[in-house]
Amino acid sequence: MDVDGIVVGVDGSENSLDALRWGAREAAAHNCTLHAVSTFSTPIMSTGYELAVVDPDDLKAAAEAALGAAVDQVRSEGLLEGVTVDTAALEGHAGERLISVSEGAQQLVVGSRGHGGFMGLLLGSVTTYVVNHATCPVTVVRGYEH
Repeated sequence: MDVDGIVVGVDGSENSLDALRWGAREAAAHNCTLHAVSTFSTPIMSTGYELAVVDPDDLKAAAEAALGAAVDQVRSEGLLEGVTVDTAALEGHAGERLISVSEGAQQLVVGSRGHGGFMGLLLGSVTTYVVNHATCPVTVVRGYEH
């Protein structure tokens, strides 16, 4: 999936909603498409006697619903007027999928998170990953006044 425009990672957190708001403003300012991307992974859990697998279709549906709710929230704030929005819920590691999708993008926008490891004191692990591996400019949104 090679895209042009602004790619935003959305995970349902308030920080990712702020990133989506930022991305919406950037897409409007640059007259380009906003690509809102969510990811999910299929966990395999051991119950002690056998393995339990969560249905990937259920996980994808939940990711799509959360992504749709985030886009609807930003749209209700009037930030998506005149902006073309694409959404995608993709299976896999969030950082790797965002890097793959943002190949050729004008910008990748992610929210920050304040936990996880030494660098996680400042940035979340997905944020750290994309900052270190992206081939396009990356904007990290840490709280945003709306």
